[in-house]
Amino acid sequence: MWSSGPSAPAARRAEILDLVACCVAVVLLLLVVVDFWAPLRLLLAVAFTFFVPGRAIVSNWPRVAHWSSVGMSVVFSLGALTFLATFALWTGFWHPLTLFAAEASISVAGIAIAIVRRRQLVALEDD
Repeated sequence: MWSSGPSAPAARRAEILDLVACCVAVVLLLLVVVDFWAPLRLLLAVAFTFFVPGRAIVSNWPRVAHWSSVGMSVVFSLGALTFLATFALWTGFWHPLTLFAAEASISVAGIAIAIVRRRQLVALEDD
């Protein structure tokens, strides 16, 4: 699947981070849907807030990922979620669970697109 070139470890690490972010988003979304309250939900909410939406942005913006894929994910995640929450408040659409569901769905879709693009790029490098 991965070539032995210099980009193979970076691609592997990026894919692991993407899969972890997707798992966090999907599990948290399921816990919200079934209305499960526990420390696990709180920990996943913190992980989601600090990482998942930013990971979706950074995964699709390789130039930024070269700086620090985890650090930039945190910066973009906090910025994007703050912007969306502020926008929702100003427009009178303050429905936190609906907003979270939209953010989680868009994040998972963005990460899935990044995984597909990265695999296509690695496949092209192998040829």
